[in-house]
Amino acid sequence: MIKGVVRLVLGGNMKLKRLAALALTGVIGFTTLFGCGANAEDTIATLGEEKVSFGVANFLTKYQKSTVDDVYTMYASMYGVDSMWDIDASGSGSTTEEEFKTSAMELLHDMYTLKAHMADYGVEITAEDEAAIKEAANAFLAANSAEAIEEFGATEEIVTELLNLYTIQAKMFQAIIVDTDRVVSDEDANMRGYSMIQIDLSGHYNDEDQWVKYTEEELADIKSAALKMDLDLNVKSMEDVAKEHGHTVTTNAYHKEDLSMDTTLLGALNGLKEGEVSDMIETDTALYFVRIDADVDEKATEEKRDSIIAERENKLYQDVLTKWQENDGWDVNESLVDEIEFHNVFTIYEETEEASENVDSTESN
Repeated sequence: MIKGVVRLVLGGNMKLKRLAALALTGVIGFTTLFGCGANAEDTIATLGEEKVSFGVANFLTKYQKSTVDDVYTMYASMYGVDSMWDIDASGSGSTTEEEFKTSAMELLHDMYTLKAHMADYGVEITAEDEAAIKEAANAFLAANSAEAIEEFGATEEIVTELLNLYTIQAKMFQAIIVDTDRVVSDEDANMRGYSMIQIDLSGHYNDEDQWVKYTEEELADIKSAALKMDLDLNVKSMEDVAKEHGHTVTTNAYHKEDLSMDTTLLGALNGLKEGEVSDMIETDTALYFVRIDADVDEKATEEKRDSIIAERENKLYQDVLTKWQENDGWDVNESLVDEIEFHNVFTIYEETEEASENVDSTESN
């Protein structure tokens, strides 16, 4: 195993805030840096007069890949395949690798678009920004083995360019969202607190730990017991009824227009006043009993207000980007995109003292 790379995480002040190490594993061939013939300085995309180098695209794509390799390795094991990158996981007709590369190029399109419009918002890279970027780039290069640096095609120029783009992106985002409407009415933000007993109807694990559907007889027994609970709730608390019947009570908060909630359940909640308990609610997948605990859950309501504002900010940002990118001439050399090779796996872990010792111990392996 080769000592891995360092993850760069930039905060609002565009300085390196923390490090996480990436262990590089797999069969590595370093006879050529970028595959069949691509060079770092080759132009992989253009936006007007701006040329995007293969080196920057290669580094960004592999860096983005490294942040999900652990998850994708786990998925591959779950699905019984050698690699998630080689399969069409979404059913789009493209492999996960192809979709990932497309996404990375779209991110670069966004970044260089924002760079081209810095003057529109009076955004600039300051001397302090340049110093922080240089420090972060040097830290990245100094912290990693030559093999890992070579695998990413990382040079000071390439890492600096990417950090520069990240800095511009963050500054432009903040500049664009200044015009966001931040007034959210109490009614629009309101979240109601509720308690719930949920009885699953989809199935259960048998004695062999296999998931099986309930039989019609079993479903009839479950519903019969639920009807008994329905009667008990007229004279006992939800907590007592749940305990007596082997169920648990969960608490949460919801919005009256929650699109993620089953419509039958949502309608029942909306029909209750504070303190009221519902009759048995039946959906295709579960039975429910719910109680409104608070017409206004203060904490959840403020979180919802913040969420609505964040959604508005992101929409404004995306709308501005979309308008700029209409017929902007962004052109990608797809044959060079194909030259970005996914032939290694990276495992991220925090750069704690213990982690540092573990990384050091791998250098002799």
